[in-house]
Amino acid sequence: MKLIDRLETSSIRYVDYSHAGDHVVLSKEALNTSATAVNPTNVIGQAEAPTNMYVLENETKTVPSEVLTKTEVETSETTSVEVEGEAVLSPMVGVAYLQANPDADPFVQVGDTVKQGDVIVLIEAMKLMNEIQAPKSGVITEILVDNEAVVEFNQPLIRIK
Repeated sequence: MKLIDRLETSSIRYVDYSHAGDHVVLSKEALNTSATAVNPTNVIGQAEAPTNMYVLENETKTVPSEVLTKTEVETSETTSVEVEGEAVLSPMVGVAYLQANPDADPFVQVGDTVKQGDVIVLIEAMKLMNEIQAPKSGVITEILVDNEAVVEFNQPLIRIK
């Protein structure tokens, strides 16, 4: 089975992979399935740029415009507000789950006290559930992702003070 076929049958909607100078970006909502090389300076700030596409690249970076817009908004909001606590970063690309199942309570909520090693988030990657544990004891000051959101490597998930 090919990688694109696996992506279409999984719950993952977006994959960004780099290795040894090669870079591949795959998105489920793409309308254009042909390989395209894109210069990132052409994508940033253009409203008419496609929001999703299958892209095979070598040393270039393509970001869907909807992601850029959301990131720019988050950046402008976070620069004006002081944040408390240490960010727990995602160790992998996958889908973040804030609760064990749809009927369960969330693992943590803002204001909860956690101990080092407590499960705070699950990340599904390649059909495997990975427990993300609190790196230290403290209080949850901010939850930075939504339930079932696709997260990137090193993306902040939760802040612990």
